[in-house]
Amino acid sequence: MTLEELSRLDYQGAMELLFAYTTDIKRHEKDMESLEKEIALWTSRVSLAEGKGLADLAAAARAQLDQLKGKAAEIAASKAELARDAQRIKESLSGIKAKERSIDPDLLQAELSMMTGEALDPGKAKLEKELADLGVSGSTASPAEDALSILKRKMGLAQDNPSGDASGKPGEKA
Repeated sequence: MTLEELSRLDYQGAMELLFAYTTDIKRHEKDMESLEKEIALWTSRVSLAEGKGLADLAAAARAQLDQLKGKAAEIAASKAELARDAQRIKESLSGIKAKERSIDPDLLQAELSMMTGEALDPGKAKLEKELADLGVSGSTASPAEDALSILKRKMGLAQDNPSGDASGKPGEKA
């Protein structure tokens, strides 16, 4: 497994892949155990055939033994590769987990622009921001009253009231 392939994995995918690799490693270990038994059996058959002077039978048993040893070597190589990849995944799990927890600034910017409407109509959003920076509001009150009501809202003192006074208390004038 290359580093590029590892970088594309999410945490859940990495855990599933690690589980699959460890399962395959265990399966290879079981296969190796059965192959070792067969290799021992065919080794004894080769020895027995050579001991009795049956060269043809010994050659056939040796061919079978060589085939089993080749198969065992392939399984051992595959197991070693799987173990190496599993170790790489284990080492990169903490990095993958941290990558998921980090904030993607581009994604955050896109979400914010969608929430403010900037993505849908950037000109209107820019104009509204400039007007807000200038302190212009849609009401007919003076700029001082607007600034005072904005300050009171920020401090949590103002209440929304239909009378239009900036004091925040019903029935009182500022």
